[in-house]
Amino acid sequence: MNILIDNFPPDVTEEEVRELLGDNENIEDILLTDGENSKDVSVTVRVNIERAGATGMAEYINGKFFKDRRLSAQVMSLLNE
Repeated sequence: MNILIDNFPPDVTEEEVRELLGDNENIEDILLTDGENSKDVSVTVRVNIERAGATGMAEYINGKFFKDRRLSAQVMSLLNE
């Protein structure tokens, strides 16, 4: 499963994202992308858990603040997952 988190500032680091998510052994990978937009960064977090767990994780993150920015998070549905 993948969780998409939007609205990070451009200076966010992978380490900061890991700190925000806490100590979670289910996190497999973190990908930061700016989509050629220098003001906002989206983060895709690949987790090794079922959809229900990923949904709970996204709900936990959604609406949280990071460096004065409200984050939005959602589970990404992929056909081959």
